[in-house]
Amino acid sequence: MGEVLLGTSGWDYPEWVGRVYPKRGVSDRLRYYSGLFPIVEINTTFYRLPPVGVVRSWAERTPAQFRFTAKFPQTITHDLRLVNVDEELGRFLDVLRPLREAGKLAAALLQLPPSLPFEARTVRAFYERLPTDLPVAVEFRERSWLEDESFALLREHGLAYVIVDEPHLPIRLEVTAPFAYVRWHGHGQPLWYDYTYSAPELRAWVPRVQALRARTELLLGFFNNHFRGDAPTNARSISELLALPPPPWSHRLDR
Repeated sequence: MGEVLLGTSGWDYPEWVGRVYPKRGVSDRLRYYSGLFPIVEINTTFYRLPPVGVVRSWAERTPAQFRFTAKFPQTITHDLRLVNVDEELGRFLDVLRPLREAGKLAAALLQLPPSLPFEARTVRAFYERLPTDLPVAVEFRERSWLEDESFALLREHGLAYVIVDEPHLPIRLEVTAPFAYVRWHGHGQPLWYDYTYSAPELRAWVPRVQALRARTELLLGFFNNHFRGDAPTNARSISELLALPPPPWSHRLDR
């Protein structure tokens, strides 16, 4: 059975104060978060690349075994649409270097735009530009990507298909790399992420996660429904359903 690391998409949300973080006494939310979960997905890199010094501080402020994933910048996926990306890709890799050198980068997340259809030649050319030692997970947002040739390209390049729980695409337990990647977005209206997963919904995911564990060395999973602190609540609930222990360095009282 593969290792399972569950966390949330991001950690710095004001509405989490009083629900996830104490109202007083927490000046470093990332440090506090890293005592609750073993991994976090960095979503700020999608909007704007932070200074390398900031990323280095993330590595220094978290336990040695804590892990990160980071989203590719939208300049690569949404603006350039995977074409002529060498300069932007180089900048992204430079920013990730402190996490990679610390052994803390579990994967990079390539979230594609819903307006981008699958085109094999473009996709192959982009995949070939990725460093072979960088674990990458690819999240489809458009149905034409759900075809055999697209999955074959993932397998050929050792990239993980992102298994999604969201309103527009089906749940497909495809394994295309040595690791699996799951994102729970929610089913809110009009915002997907404004959603609280119910206990029956989370229980339905337990056999799916177990099936993925049996086929992979590592499973990474993230709840993206950050409103009201639902993401950490749901992540902790499914962790308990899966009988996953808290991180060994955790300050949680139930460790």
